[in-house]
Order: sequence, then C-alpha cells, then structure tokens
Amino acid sequence: MIRLNRIADVFAEIKNYKSKAAAADKKDEKSVDVAARRIIAASLLHEANSALKNTFVGLCILAIGVSFFWLVANSLHITEAGWIGGLPALIHALIVAEIAMLPLLVNMIKDAGSAIKKSQKITDLHQKYAGVKSQNLVEKEKGCEKWFTFENYTMVVNTTWSPFWTVEAYSSIDEMAEEKMLVKEIEALENNVRDCIQPDYVVLKNDGAIEMECMAKSCKLEGYLEYVYFILNSFAFYGYMLGIVAFYFPDGEAQPNAVRRLKFGHSNDYADWAGNFGGDLMWTIEPIVIFASPFLIKRLSKSRVVKKVKAD
Repeated sequence: MIRLNRIADVFAEIKNYKSKAAAADKKDEKSVDVAARRIIAASLLHEANSALKNTFVGLCILAIGVSFFWLVANSLHITEAGWIGGLPALIHALIVAEIAMLPLLVNMIKDAGSAIKKSQKITDLHQKYAGVKSQNLVEKEKGCEKWFTFENYTMVVNTTWSPFWTVEAYSSIDEMAEEKMLVKEIEALENNVRDCIQPDYVVLKNDGAIEMECMAKSCKLEGYLEYVYFILNSFAFYGYMLGIVAFYFPDGEAQPNAVRRLKFGHSNDYADWAGNFGGDLMWTIEPIVIFASPFLIKRLSKSRVVKKVKAD
C-alpha cells in the first residue's frame, strides 16, 4: 500500500511538471518530452499493477504462514496431545492454507506464461533492431514518441533503468526530495532519448545484442521455473487435501466413489500419511529450488549465449 501511495504522488507531480523540452518551440524537443512522459507513465502503471499483485500474494502467503504453525506442530506430534486445538484446529488450518494456495497456483501459471512471452518479445526486438540506426526508426514512425515506448526503452535502449519509484530502487525519502528526484529522472530520461535519436546512433551494438540474448534466456528460464513451482505446489496442495478428506470421511466403507478415486483406493490412514509426507517433501524441495535458481539462471543464460557466440 505504501508503494501505491507513492506512485499516486508521483502521478500527481508529473502532471504539474513542465519540462524544458515541452516549453521549446522545436518539434523534436516536444517529441522528446512526449516520449519521456509516456515511458514514465507506463513505468508507473506497471509498478502500480505490481504493487497490487504483491499485496494480494502477500496476504495469501500470510494465511499459509499462519496455517504452517499447526503443520509444524503436527510434525512434532503436538496436535495429538490435544493442545492448540488438537486435530480439528489442524484441519481448519489446512483448509485455510488450501484456499490461499488456489490463487497462488493460478498466479504461477500466469507468471510462467508472461515470462516466456517476454522472452519471445525480447528475441523479436533483438532481431528487429540489431544494428539499426535509431534515426531511421524515428523517421519511419514519424516521431520518436511512437518508437520510444516503455517496452522498447526498457528492453532495448536502457535495460538497467530503475527509477526511484520502483521496488528495486525503493528508499525512504520525503516529498520535497521526491519532487527533486522526479525532475532529475525526467531530465535524465529526456537526455537519453535525445541522445538516441542522433543520426549516427545504433540501437543495438554487439554488447547490447549479447545482453539482450542473455535477458531473453533468463526470462525463459524464469518461466520454466514458475512451472516447476506450480508442479511442486500442486502436489503439496493435493497431498494436504487428502488429510482433509480423510478427516471428513472417516468411514472407509461408506465413502463416495469420488472420494475413493481421489485416494486411489488407499485407506484413510495411508492417504493421510502419504499426503502429509508428500506435501512436506514438496515444500522442502521448493525453497531449495528458490535459493538455487538465481545462480542457475545466471549460469545457464550466460553459458548458452557464450556457446552461440563462439559457434558464430
């Protein structure tokens, strides 16, 4: 919520700000101002969507974290003694965790698809703009404001751009300092756009092309990792669900056929034990994958690009 308030403040400030480029009589300068403002507005909108999503995900994780207390207590055989609510409290905690996991599973699928689409987008931009002069693109689009979009700027022109309102560059500053930082951010962005529309400026040189290839590989690997997280959490979801099913259908002989199929014909005791073990195992493997993923992504994305460069 703090991030959303900050973004709203920046939106209000940028509307009232008049840059030197906007006040100039030259057409190119006005185009630079329009391009810079569109990039900043798109960045703020992207950050606002990210903040809303992270808030919702955080609430779901908080619910799972609270429920995890009873899971740990069950692993230590504390619930068997009837403490902290006993077995019914454990089942209620599992139900809360299962409900909270559902939107997270959907979110994992969406993130995986978005990462792979972004990888393809970067690859397409690399093939389209490698070695091309920006002046030709500006002339083709009839103005730099049409070519300098948020995607083109962050994926091609300046891949390391991290303005002060993003979570990566977050810092606690007061409103006066924030206003000054916004002015500096707009001016720096306008200067960067202005430099990029020079006649001899090449959009993607060799170093930039290699960096984009690494970025595309990294995004694709991140998408695959999201699918791995989805598979691990799906097994955990199914495993912990078996304990809930066994609790509410204690009589094995009178269980509906759907419940028996859900347990693959096993007894309640075995389904409960195997499901709990499977859920614990998946949630043990997942943090290992999370901690190892930055190193693996960096290693694999760079090694593939280096091999391709050597082959070329």
